[in-house]
Amino acid sequence: MLRRVLVLPVLLLTLVAASGCGGGGEKAQEGGAHVAAGRAAAAGSPAAAPSSCPTETTKHFAKTRFAADAGLAFGAFHRYIWNPYQAGAFKQGANGRTKAFAKAAAAGLFAANRINAARKLIGADPTLCKALKVPAEKVSAMFSSLAGRFESGRLDQAQIGSARSAVDGLKTDAQSQAGTSIQEKTPNLGG
Repeated sequence: MLRRVLVLPVLLLTLVAASGCGGGGEKAQEGGAHVAAGRAAAAGSPAAAPSSCPTETTKHFAKTRFAADAGLAFGAFHRYIWNPYQAGAFKQGANGRTKAFAKAAAAGLFAANRINAARKLIGADPTLCKALKVPAEKVSAMFSSLAGRFESGRLDQAQIGSARSAVDGLKTDAQSQAGTSIQEKTPNLGG
């Protein structure tokens, strides 16, 4: 009961903050999407088919807006999921575990929202599309799945590690293949 009381206000705050960021984003993929290997799966995936990518940029400042949305998503992931995981905040009996789970669930939803907005921008730029479409879809599925796991109170340590690898891989690919640097920005989700 206490977990639900804490999670609801955090989720509502996240949704209000995300809707104020603009770019509504497409609906996050529903739970059940499980991606076992992060960076390895992204590396083994073929690039987006040229026919599914635009031949010219269809949205103004697509690369800049992509970098901003991805930076917010990755900042939320590192601040509220990866760092607490490394510190042991999700372990049974850890001090503040319930609060850490609530913040991680909110961060997962926020990160999924921002990476979905970034995915729309990837589809609007030919360079981004060819280099980042498939890896961004994998990261999006991972964030959605992580949010669902944290909401239900179930922790999958391998999934957190895979998500970190996928995030780091997407940042590297954005820099090396699309010439776009992603600077992480940490959103304030209440602490």
